[in-house]
Amino acid sequence: MHIRQARGENLRLYQKFELQANPRLNLILGPNAAGKTSLLEGLYLLGRAKSFRTSESAEILGPYGSSWSLFAEVENEDQVDRLGVGWNGSEQEQRLNGEKARTSALPKTLALQLIDPVGHRLVEEGPGYRRSYLDWGVFHVEPSFYAAWQRYQRCLRQRNQALRQNLPKAAISAWDEELSVSAEQVSESRRRHAEALGQHLGEWVETLLGISDTRVEFLQGWSTDIGYRKLLEDQLPQHRRLGGTTQGPHRAELKLWLAGQRAKGRVSRGQQKLLVAALVLAQCAILIAAGKPPPVILIDDFGAELSLAYQQRFVRALNDYPGQIFITAFELPAVLQKLPLSMFHVEHGSLTKVEYE
Repeated sequence: MHIRQARGENLRLYQKFELQANPRLNLILGPNAAGKTSLLEGLYLLGRAKSFRTSESAEILGPYGSSWSLFAEVENEDQVDRLGVGWNGSEQEQRLNGEKARTSALPKTLALQLIDPVGHRLVEEGPGYRRSYLDWGVFHVEPSFYAAWQRYQRCLRQRNQALRQNLPKAAISAWDEELSVSAEQVSESRRRHAEALGQHLGEWVETLLGISDTRVEFLQGWSTDIGYRKLLEDQLPQHRRLGGTTQGPHRAELKLWLAGQRAKGRVSRGQQKLLVAALVLAQCAILIAAGKPPPVILIDDFGAELSLAYQQRFVRALNDYPGQIFITAFELPAVLQKLPLSMFHVEHGSLTKVEYE
């Protein structure tokens, strides 16, 4: 899988841009505030149908009109798919091969991961970041997961609304059966993925950080000693008092342990960046082992917070990765100078290809 070409209009600084991409390594150079990250944001939108910088489509809009649009051709073996994302001033729309598509159609067509300067949130901040990371991988290897997760969220909203309205027990418990079935399905899918992650992560952590004894701990969001349906029945009085369902997959957590210590608070900022890279590469390895094409990887501000030694480790790992990679940097990093790649320069929202030998 790789992006053959991408183009966009009125995306932040860009009036227009067009990118003919290398199927392996693409390096995007330019000064601060030139539009490097915005270009990655556009690619991310094509693979995720959302930005990694904002939740508001209007904030992506440039000064050249009242709407923005993005298109890409994605090649996967002998098939080429055309992806599109656009915002018309009021709503966002996705297209796949010329037809309107659901949001989920884009990540199914273009599996894409990001490593950026704020990726440390995956290690340092709340469990929601790690749940999202885990769910991205499960989504791509277990086709039934997305529907189960949607059912769980729908039933959870309905049950919580009934709790807030202090409805009779029968009105609340009416959601318990479907909620518990979908909760068990979601948790089992996550558990399998966490186990696979534990099998792959240690190798990448040792390669990038030189730390052995890596462990992944998955907490499903409620005690493993009780089934979820029974928990809903037993905890109903407490849920009534609190006005919500306080246990379940929406409270799941993924804990990371390095050399017997929690990763959170143990590693430096530069090490955190490489730990995030290890998490991304391990998850990509799971997809590849499941027969999926290698995801596209976006890396923003390659050298930030990385010593030369860490940059060298990172490049060796990336050089072995079989998929497409996009990297942004201020200038050509010395550690990348001998690698075959396509180079682009960005300045004031203008993207040009640079001849590179």
